[in-house]
Amino acid sequence: MKLLSSILLLLSVTTPIADAHRASSSSVASIPRRGDVRKRRGGVAFLKSNGASWTNDAKEVRGGEGGGTATMSSEMFNLVKGLVGVGVVSLPAGIAAFGDAPSAIIPAAILIASIGAIAAYNFSLIGRLCAISGATSYQNVWEKSVGESTAWIPGASTVMMTFLAVLAYSMVLGDTFSALFKTIGMSVSREVAMIGLTLTVILPLCLLKNLSSLAPFSLAGIAAMLYMAVAMAIRFFDGSYASADSGLAMDLAESLRPTIGTKGASAVFSSNAFILICMLGTAFMAHFNAPAFYLELENNTLARWNTVVATSFTISILFFIGIAVMGFATFGGASNGFILNNYSTKDTLMGISRAAVAFALIFT
Repeated sequence: MKLLSSILLLLSVTTPIADAHRASSSSVASIPRRGDVRKRRGGVAFLKSNGASWTNDAKEVRGGEGGGTATMSSEMFNLVKGLVGVGVVSLPAGIAAFGDAPSAIIPAAILIASIGAIAAYNFSLIGRLCAISGATSYQNVWEKSVGESTAWIPGASTVMMTFLAVLAYSMVLGDTFSALFKTIGMSVSREVAMIGLTLTVILPLCLLKNLSSLAPFSLAGIAAMLYMAVAMAIRFFDGSYASADSGLAMDLAESLRPTIGTKGASAVFSSNAFILICMLGTAFMAHFNAPAFYLELENNTLARWNTVVATSFTISILFFIGIAVMGFATFGGASNGFILNNYSTKDTLMGISRAAVAFALIFT
């Protein structure tokens, strides 16, 4: 748990570097940079790498010149799929880091919504920069708005974030399959599960020259995450884990049984709340794909683009709040870094959830 929290913390530290520069570069239209920007008829002209310039005249700012073919609905679906990852299962533990009473849910929900809104705004800004500058990639946006000399920063941040994310996901898979083996009476350690899964499933997938064969699994991945959310809600409302010494909770280790205490909403002002904030710093991470989403959108005017972003992030925020609330409300201060670990291996409903999450993580 400590190692996983450390990885999440590192992830939240590396990527805001790029987000901060995106935010500053997005306002370049109103704050000229010496050597890069010069006023022209009320607009702003930016220098291209070859010394020529492009301007943010009215037509370019509106967008709509991308030539993409993706509909708004398909963009929304794919963006939600990209945002709602298996990392959401750690959010209940983020709340438990500072509170153990039901009222702790209130500030947690506010934090999730607030950080999600900030992430959505940054995501939208990247698309707007693409519309203004004609940039076609995450790094290209940086090159045209900040400068080529520092263009390595977003690339390096993305590589580091991806490496740490893969490590964290491997740990989640190890926990998931270790628990799945227990449901059929087999004792397999996390390490053995991770190594076996990597060699037999993940490596062959990585060696595929074309990932188009995995496309049909995208919808199944979303369905798997929705199933987990519904299953968690069912277990909360049916009271199977309502007491630490009754029902399915009796099958759990002492540290995983429901623990409801007195640290409520006011506990958010403790330094431990930064654990949840760090988790949320990466929960909405899909910004390196923003240029691709913008360019693939049919008739990609900024109005249509902002509608796609706002709708997708709103759905994701609600989903994150739902998972965080259901998990924490069920187990309180005992919420594990991988919330499915809190559920009994004899719980068939949640056993299917583990399999569904493993499927979503591997194939989507």
